[in-house]
Amino acid sequence: MTRAEHIRALLEDYARQRALNEEDQQRRFREAVEKAPRIAELRQESAELALSAMRSIISGHTEAERRAVAENMKARGLAINAEMRALVRDAGFPEDQLEPRYRCPVCRDTGYVGEAPARFCECFEARLRRRQYEDGTMAGADRQNFERFDASLIPEADGQREQLIKHRRLCETYADQYPDFPYPNLLLTGGGGLGKTFLLNCVYERVISRGYSAIRITAFRMFEAMRQQHVGNDESYQGFAALIEVPLLLIDDLGTEPMMRNITVEYLFTLLNERAANRRHTVIATNLSPVELKERYGERVASRVLDRSACATLKFTGKDLRKV
Repeated sequence: MTRAEHIRALLEDYARQRALNEEDQQRRFREAVEKAPRIAELRQESAELALSAMRSIISGHTEAERRAVAENMKARGLAINAEMRALVRDAGFPEDQLEPRYRCPVCRDTGYVGEAPARFCECFEARLRRRQYEDGTMAGADRQNFERFDASLIPEADGQREQLIKHRRLCETYADQYPDFPYPNLLLTGGGGLGKTFLLNCVYERVISRGYSAIRITAFRMFEAMRQQHVGNDESYQGFAALIEVPLLLIDDLGTEPMMRNITVEYLFTLLNERAANRRHTVIATNLSPVELKERYGERVASRVLDRSACATLKFTGKDLRKV
């Protein structure tokens, strides 16, 4: 899907959410009226008050008359609201029982904020980034979280279980303390099937569940964003810029992407360097050892990935858990 198609799909989702919000508000209103019928009378009076006041203001002959109507309407409106809140409390409901509730209180589930020209809300931008960059290789990641970590499935031999439990604990601490963990970056390195992708997905799931914005992407999809940026056929393309700007970027399987001259190494360095310069957080999972990272990408990229002052490195060893 193109960016425009993703935006259209998200706007339709936001419209459905607003409809659900309205249904939910009406349901809560009916619940309140069932216990306190006076609430319905007050709601009707409030609507009639606004209409009557508008007519009076329009027909008012002097500024003083119009001002008096407005002040009377405001005073009566405040009295109605106070009585409704008291009725709601006395009926045993929360004070916001009659108020709309939003998935995002900032944009009120419209997806937009600000005056004309309005801009997309951060909640919309975060969901758009996730739609654009997650692909089939990440399928099922919503079921990979710290709560599903099962130490009994890990072999005890050679300390593999103890090691993975330790790594799990550090990753969970990183996710819970984000963005205030002592190191902004994590590097998960080791052979295939040792739990790196699982823990990367766990970090992602925990961080976004806490309300932060993040992009989780495979190295191949990252390369595609780099290639498209390099080709430059679409002036509106913002994919690579989004990878630079997102507060938390999680890259899985670094080292499996194609090596293309003037693209892979150059754009990866730009990505990592810009993120480091702007104090943005990055989590990388790779089958490559530090030596292999340096051989594949060169000293400049390796120095950004392996920077001990900014990165906590977790080394994974043992048997392939997919074959155990």
